[in-house]
Amino acid sequence: MKFLLSGTITFNKNAEDAKEDIAKFIDEANENILLKGVKEGNESEGAKITDWNIKNNELSIKIESGSKVRSHDGLLRIKKPLTQLLGKKYHLGIRKLHIDNYQVIIPTGEGKYEINHQLIRNLPQIDDFQIKDKYVIVTIKDINESEIRKQGVNRIIKHISTKKEDVDKSNKEDDNQDINAAGEPSEDLSEKDLTFAVTKITPGEIIARSGEFQTYFEGDVTEKAIELGWIKTFPGRGQWFYGPQMTALQRAFEKILIDNIVEKLGFDECLFPKLIPIPTMDKMRYLDGLPEGMYYCSAPKRDPEVFNKFKNELAINREVPMDLLKSGLKDPAYVLAAAQCEPFYEFLSHEVIDEKDLPIKFYDKSGWTYRWESGGAKGIDRVHEFQRIELVWIDKPEETSEIRDSTLELSHELATKLELEWYTEIGDDPFYLEGRKVENRGIEFPDVPKYEMRLKVPGQEKGVAVVSANVHGTHFTEGFSIREAHKHALWTGCTGLGLTRWLFGFLAQKGFDENNWPELIKNQYKKTKIPKILTWPKSKE
Repeated sequence: MKFLLSGTITFNKNAEDAKEDIAKFIDEANENILLKGVKEGNESEGAKITDWNIKNNELSIKIESGSKVRSHDGLLRIKKPLTQLLGKKYHLGIRKLHIDNYQVIIPTGEGKYEINHQLIRNLPQIDDFQIKDKYVIVTIKDINESEIRKQGVNRIIKHISTKKEDVDKSNKEDDNQDINAAGEPSEDLSEKDLTFAVTKITPGEIIARSGEFQTYFEGDVTEKAIELGWIKTFPGRGQWFYGPQMTALQRAFEKILIDNIVEKLGFDECLFPKLIPIPTMDKMRYLDGLPEGMYYCSAPKRDPEVFNKFKNELAINREVPMDLLKSGLKDPAYVLAAAQCEPFYEFLSHEVIDEKDLPIKFYDKSGWTYRWESGGAKGIDRVHEFQRIELVWIDKPEETSEIRDSTLELSHELATKLELEWYTEIGDDPFYLEGRKVENRGIEFPDVPKYEMRLKVPGQEKGVAVVSANVHGTHFTEGFSIREAHKHALWTGCTGLGLTRWLFGFLAQKGFDENNWPELIKNQYKKTKIPKILTWPKSKE
């Protein structure tokens, strides 16, 4: 790659008197500072100031480079020594650095780079894009010093290009698996989620299943629950009002899951916050993968005038003035918990743990989890607001995987005891990898990031997922700076027991007649009654 930079260094005052010293500094920088770290004979991979001009308090500068010392890094390198040189003699300080125009020339073709043209066209940071015979030119303009230091340019390049040899290697490894789990020709791995690069067993492959049990229900669980008054539609999309019967059944399942899985494995209950700061989600890399899958929350501004206008307009028009409401809100600062385990990593962030005191095992059942399903919400099996029991832990790598496996095995045993048909498959969407294409932090990943257990739904090809059992490797210990006292590796894991979906799968197989329920459920189910309302539930004509 080649990097061509046109930029400006702005001083605190007129710097023309320092022109001679600046010229000497640039010659020295080209010989030393901008070649530091470049092997002898590979000087073209370093950076070089090819042109410059000083006028008033601005130094216009052009830097060309290869990949070893990229031009924007070269600009940062010269700031401190130039300040030291000019400060003492001329009392000059550098007020700011700025890149006016930056061209990145990326070679294409055999042995070079694959370019995602569609992605380039969609990135607002890229101002121009030219396709040549054996290379492309990406132009980025107007980059301030803060953006330079955040290495945004490097991330853009990594996002839009893939080294050809890496793609070839992925394709070569995939030659032995010409058919994927769905029986279709394998896709280019460079276009797939990170999940497919990490997981050593084909995602979607079934690794365990139950025997057959008798089922007692045919039909739509959601429609039947509405008819019986167990649930009622709610104005919010993907939300339901769960009545006394459904709530009693959920409490029964909650007790059974805790007794048969959670407490058997020695997890301690905590109360996790459900309003999660956006920086926490960023450290989890959730924003890199599925930013469109969350609810974002904004606090109101301290602006009584805006809200007085809002109240007045509402009083007069009796319509909610959304534009006024938006103007009274701050930028989003939180999301509603989308994974439920987020607070655990913040709890341990920047802490040091001695491995002899491991594992740390917590669980939370204190509230709702929220996910925006876009057009995918349906019935009570795929909702925006649902309840789970979330188990989360930290331990040494092998032990972390063993805990995950234990949560899964006990889930299998419980479902069998409840005479529910189930199967478990390799997950294709671990929440911390889903939607992401690259990982460049040297993270340790498990061979299988996620197992997903499903209860069969009569008449449907795909069962409903009730258990998501995950191991994250060092993904969160690195992201949240969680350290072991002897510098040994620490891994984290989490298992989500989806209460709402356990109910759906149970009712889909056993139905609403208590006489057909297993004794374990009957013993925990607290009988309730529907309140008498003349117009609800609607009787089926």
